[in-house]
Amino acid sequence: MQFSQTIRKTFTLYAAQIINLFLGWVVAKFNVSYLSVTEYGQFSFFITAINIGYVFFTFGIFESASRLVALSKSEYDYRKLFGATISFSLICYLIFSLLFWISHWFIDSFFQVPIANLIKFLFPLAGVYLINNMWQLLFRGVGKIKELSWYLILPRVVYIISLIGLVVFGKFTLFGTTFFNLFSLAVIILIFSFRARPVFFQLKESARQMMAEIRRFGVHVYWGEIIKVFLYHTDKVLISFFMNAESLAYYSLAFTITFPLSFFSNALSTAFYKKFSTSKKIESRVLLFNILWVLVTVVLFILFRKWIVLRLFSAKYATSLTVFPVLAVAFGIGSLSKLYSFYLTAQGAGRAIRNISAATLVFHVVLNLLLIPRYGIMGAATTSLCTYIVDLLLSYYYYLRHRRAVE
Repeated sequence: MQFSQTIRKTFTLYAAQIINLFLGWVVAKFNVSYLSVTEYGQFSFFITAINIGYVFFTFGIFESASRLVALSKSEYDYRKLFGATISFSLICYLIFSLLFWISHWFIDSFFQVPIANLIKFLFPLAGVYLINNMWQLLFRGVGKIKELSWYLILPRVVYIISLIGLVVFGKFTLFGTTFFNLFSLAVIILIFSFRARPVFFQLKESARQMMAEIRRFGVHVYWGEIIKVFLYHTDKVLISFFMNAESLAYYSLAFTITFPLSFFSNALSTAFYKKFSTSKKIESRVLLFNILWVLVTVVLFILFRKWIVLRLFSAKYATSLTVFPVLAVAFGIGSLSKLYSFYLTAQGAGRAIRNISAATLVFHVVLNLLLIPRYGIMGAATTSLCTYIVDLLLSYYYYLRHRRAVE
């Protein structure tokens, strides 16, 4: 009975992610249609810079809070943890925004894709991605899959409405679409923050509890998360360094389309997260279900790649097709390790997560440095494929090692 309920939660979240996927494609269609290839490359690099930057300012707080929320005994207990986490996050938000603004003075000196002006004017909103990460992890921890599902969808809905407005009034610009990307997320964050009813009483007690968990578990996951964000974005940064905005745009579109192949595995792992925190192993039927789903979806994506890229987006992005199959297989293999990494996180195996992330980062960076200058975006895609194979092997190894330790 519990298994079937969790599977229903999985499909609820997966349905939300699929809707979010199509909404994301609508957003991408607007951007590739109304921005030049160079401007789309700038937009992609700006969002990449935020996603890399904010992770340095999470300090293991959100993963620690998510685990404590999963283990909490009552609604009042987790609402107190919500309050403490929000208090910590606002401090992190301010520090990140200030340092992000400072970066506009020098960032264009290092990269071929200029974004200094975007940072200069939009830095106050850049921290919304940090708060967004906080709420996703808190909803995961408490098992509120329905709330998490709506939380994923609504920012894109607000963003698309805003983009339609820009088109109608003839004001579609790089600055406009970037501003509303951040603003739409900020609006939904405020709404869900009030709906969650965080408790700000007894903050000292909740903060003490969180600090203990951060020292025991969060700090290790923090380093793992820093390393992981480089795994997701180092390829784009190095393409920006060695190549140009057009190459980044082609790669980013293929990346954007194929990345959602990991959604189902992420939904499945999220739905089982609370159960993983007290389980001795992952059920075999859960692992098999994940493998079959990934295999079917990867094959379908590859078969329909031309229709997806050329019909749904634009023929001017035909170059994206060269890396599409490689990235599809890469994200498919990456999806297979999701259950293992979520299980290890829920079990508090922070050191294992850190070790896996460190090993894969070194491999990823070295191979990118070797392949991107010579093979361009195909080198980046090949590196991603090899990295996810290494990640899967290490995740499975540490999962087996943890199982032996707890049995």
